[in-house]
Amino acid sequence: MARQKRYVKVGEPVHATARGTNRTKIFRHGFDKRKYLERFALVAEQEGVEVHGYCIMDNHIHFLLVPTDNKLAIGRLFLRVHTWWAQRFNKLTGRSGHLFQSRFHSAVLDSAYYFAAMRYIDLNPQAARLVDDPADFEFSSARAHLTGRPDPLLVLMMDNWRHQFSNDPCRYRDFLKETRRQEQDRLEKALRNGFPLGSDDWITQLEQESHRRLHPAPPGRPRLLRLTA
Repeated sequence: MARQKRYVKVGEPVHATARGTNRTKIFRHGFDKRKYLERFALVAEQEGVEVHGYCIMDNHIHFLLVPTDNKLAIGRLFLRVHTWWAQRFNKLTGRSGHLFQSRFHSAVLDSAYYFAAMRYIDLNPQAARLVDDPADFEFSSARAHLTGRPDPLLVLMMDNWRHQFSNDPCRYRDFLKETRRQEQDRLEKALRNGFPLGSDDWITQLEQESHRRLHPAPPGRPRLLRLTA
């Protein structure tokens, strides 16, 4: 099956994720994660990509990003950072071959799913039972969102969070408790198929602007036209 051509629009949030091949650990410890985030923050600034949320796990990553100037910026960001990281990691560990499982996966989000993705990302360590409180996980935007303090590892865009939750970490903590399974399933499905995730009207507007189909095709094989002589 051919890959779905990645859709990105300048100014629209993107939920992006990447995993180690065969569930391989792509980070050995906290020092690795700090070095990765340091380079990611540098290249994101160079490419004009804002970081609105993130979570760095041992074998996968999640980001909530917004390209500000060029729709190709996010692709260039991951290409530059992951090529560098794979070469560095392989050299340090004496391994060879691909480190990341295929290309990164991503989905453009409307405003409602923007915050759903933020919640999904910030809850990732708790869902993996690494911490009881998401704010205790060092390599996640949850710390900043649950304390209101600047993120110490990168420049995290907080304006939308401040507006939505009145700059009140307690309101965001209540929001985290409202997790919905159906919402999580839709976020994960969108990452797999690469289609935008949002209201039908919003997606239809994107289709009209881009002149391409952005709704998943209905299940089953396409119907064939019956030809007559």
